[in-house]
Amino acid sequence: MGMSIYFLGNSFCRLCHSSMDSLLRELDVCSRGLILKGLLLLKHGASARLPGSSRVIFKGPEGFEEYAIDQDAKDGDYASHISIYRRRQDINAVFHARSPVIYAATRDGIIDTVHAEATLVLSDIIIVNDGSSESIGMASLGEPLRPVRIIVYRDEVYSMGACIHEARAFMEIMDEWARVKVIANVFGGARYPITLERLRSLGARYARAIKFGGRSIVRHM
Repeated sequence: MGMSIYFLGNSFCRLCHSSMDSLLRELDVCSRGLILKGLLLLKHGASARLPGSSRVIFKGPEGFEEYAIDQDAKDGDYASHISIYRRRQDINAVFHARSPVIYAATRDGIIDTVHAEATLVLSDIIIVNDGSSESIGMASLGEPLRPVRIIVYRDEVYSMGACIHEARAFMEIMDEWARVKVIANVFGGARYPITLERLRSLGARYARAIKFGGRSIVRHM
């Protein structure tokens, strides 16, 4: 049985959702942008779809590939993305990159206020100990007023958004926040850390819902 929970918010992006051609163009541009930022995208670590579509486009070193969300993926790169799309109807783009800096910044489970905007925008940062596609898909579900934007498994980072630019922005914000935290640690650490529990408090969830709107969260029960 499925249960749908809806928040107010617009998930249509004119830049990447106008047509399949615009989707392919923006997926290529944003993938290269993340690489220029110093992030290492996995071989098939960039994917996107048009809103409501069951066809997912992956960008790889040899060009674009298309998968149906009900199709069995042939390896882990594809399977993790497909697992997210199957569970999150509101998600239309996923990036998967390696970042030792983000791994180092999240190992202690503390979200520091060295980057206040990142703390609010990123919402819940999910850290998992199992990197299987099933584990990643389940971790993406989140809770009402607690949308999942970032999943970290060791040095692997998943960012997801309602459009390609949103997913790219979350990845860049997470990377920037991690770099600031690592530098802060060199000088004795941030002075006002907050725990993930406080970040997940009702007040914090409400603030994110009001400021950024929300997306539908679909659970399979």
